[in-house]
Amino acid sequence: MTEPGTARVIVAMVFAVIALSFSAIFIKQLDLIGVPPLIIALYRMTLATLILLPATLALKRREIRMLERKDILMLALGGFFLALHFGAWIASLKYLPIATAVVLVNSHPLFVVLASYFFLGEKPSRRSLTGTGIGLAGMLIISSPGLKNVETGMVGNLLAILGALAVVGYFIIGRSLRARLSLLAYVTPLYAVCCLFLLVWAMLAGNAFHPYGATEWGYLAALAVVPTIFGHTVFNWAIKHVKPTAISLAFLGEPVFAALLAFIFFSQQPPAATFIGGALVLAGIYLTTSTRRASSDAKSESGII
Repeated sequence: MTEPGTARVIVAMVFAVIALSFSAIFIKQLDLIGVPPLIIALYRMTLATLILLPATLALKRREIRMLERKDILMLALGGFFLALHFGAWIASLKYLPIATAVVLVNSHPLFVVLASYFFLGEKPSRRSLTGTGIGLAGMLIISSPGLKNVETGMVGNLLAILGALAVVGYFIIGRSLRARLSLLAYVTPLYAVCCLFLLVWAMLAGNAFHPYGATEWGYLAALAVVPTIFGHTVFNWAIKHVKPTAISLAFLGEPVFAALLAFIFFSQQPPAATFIGGALVLAGIYLTTSTRRASSDAKSESGII
């Protein structure tokens, strides 16, 4: 199969970043209507799975049947982390401005550096450590307004950070699986497993699964198609054709677009702490990801949510 040109991949990544930026907008609209966060996450991933399922069964049924037990267990674990990410981050938008929540949840490259050191024994470079320190300092600044109201702001901060930590686990699983599985054979089973975890979580939380009207289903469908199919899944395609570093750096654009969309749709102007801390977080992410080329580029496969 012919490799896509560089320009095509870049255009796809830019398109995916913009698509991802609409995620918080659709979620906030559903939150204002009164749809619980776990129900938003569940139906988002269920609809995305159903959209991908026909093509997956038609093209990748044999590959899925050939999955080894180890692969199935890793898909289950990856689905758990993905469910935790969506459940926690979507809930954080009930308490935080969109720009703040998006910056915090996209801080995951900082935690990847720490996880690589403690769990994989990878010694980070001095510049990478500096970037991590700068990024963590930025997160403290962003989180500082939440200290004034533990019941709202601090809860939102912790949920967004939990969403970022879940991404780290998902990345580690995805890096291994995407090296052996095609795009559809990876994302469709993963999304399906994610749905199962979200279903159990929503049931335990006592959330109502219905009734929802045309407006709610319209936003849920948009959430499944735009940021999930056109966002996350496109990134999973792009990772096979560009360096993982480029994917990490591309995510720096999401907080910018999301903040702009939040201002346009909700007139949300982030607090000063988000501007100052956000700049530090993005600078820290740039330093950490741009210095991991030697190790990450050798592993040309990764999972992206």
